[in-house]
Amino acid sequence: MAHLFLAIFLLVFGLNILVGISLPTWIVGLLAVIAGVLFLVERFKGRTPRN
Repeated sequence: MAHLFLAIFLLVFGLNILVGISLPTWIVGLLAVIAGVLFLVERFKGRTPRN
C-alpha cells in the first residue's frame, strides 16, 4: 500500500514540475505524508511488545 501512495506522489510531483499543472501544495504534501506514514507503519508493524 505504501508503494502505491509513493508511486502516486511521484507521478503527481513529477507532473507538477514538468507540466506545471499547478496543484495546490497541500495535495502534494498530503500524498507525501500518507506515503511516509504508511512506510513507517509497514516497517514497525508487529514489532511492538505485547503485554
